[in-house]
Amino acid sequence: MYLLHHICHYTLLRLDTYLSDGAATYEFEAVSIEHVLPQRPASDSQWRQAFSTKEIHARYVHCLGNLVLLSHSKNSKAANYDFEQKKSEYFCTEGGISSFRLTTQVIRHREWTPEIIEQQQTELIGHLKKLWRL
Repeated sequence: MYLLHHICHYTLLRLDTYLSDGAATYEFEAVSIEHVLPQRPASDSQWRQAFSTKEIHARYVHCLGNLVLLSHSKNSKAANYDFEQKKSEYFCTEGGISSFRLTTQVIRHREWTPEIIEQQQTELIGHLKKLWRL
């Protein structure tokens, strides 16, 4: 699991650099991965409505389209909040943007659903194919 985490971390950082036209630089140890759809949503949360079964939740929670980058300081405070609260409190700066291009792509959405995760996943894989000439 440790190796998989590092591969995912590297892939997200590389993808974020690519999406920011190579202009972004990162302090690897200061950046962490956040699941937009929480790994353990509260039983009374909006997440349970949009991802209504354990199977649906399991299908989307760890996929590339559901992962964003955050600073460690923000991620350590991130909770299983519903999407709108999580977006405003953890994904945005005071100016309403994120330091990370991947995270900014999530902010533009009003809700976070399986369909949006699939769309995000398709777009990100397309970028990786271009980046790595696959």
